[in-house]
Amino acid sequence: MRIYELGFILKPDLPEQDAQAAIDAVKQALTDGGASIDKVDDWGKRRLSYRVRGFWNGHYVFIQYSVEDAKGLTREVERRLRVAENIIKYMTIRIDEDLKRLKKMQSLRAKRAPKLAAKAAAVAAAAPPAQPVAPGAPQPEEPLPAADAAEPNKAPASA
Repeated sequence: MRIYELGFILKPDLPEQDAQAAIDAVKQALTDGGASIDKVDDWGKRRLSYRVRGFWNGHYVFIQYSVEDAKGLTREVERRLRVAENIIKYMTIRIDEDLKRLKKMQSLRAKRAPKLAAKAAAVAAAAPPAQPVAPGAPQPEEPLPAADAAEPNKAPASA
């Protein structure tokens, strides 16, 4: 089964009932082609990042659909979108491969989670408990590194 996301932008000056009719026509074309519509996101009117066919704003709509046999369905829907006068821009993206990759990454994270939690607990248990220092009390001195501790009065060698 393949999963697609179809995004298209309608003219911003389109009345609400005409916009809904255009969305329904696209949904009908998809279902006639054998697709099942999973999700419809109507974002409403938004500003475009650049002018498209003379418009600076557009009505955004995204439809996610799945289909068993996509022989020509995407091509036919895009042909209808190209000739529709109310639609100023469209794009179809196949997202099932991305969803499969996302599920794989989530399962790998789920497998690593117990190991990471055990490692973090071991590190926390091995660390010495922090002793609170009273305000204004002198800070304890840290020990010198082994090389400096062996000969404290010797000056560093110069080249």
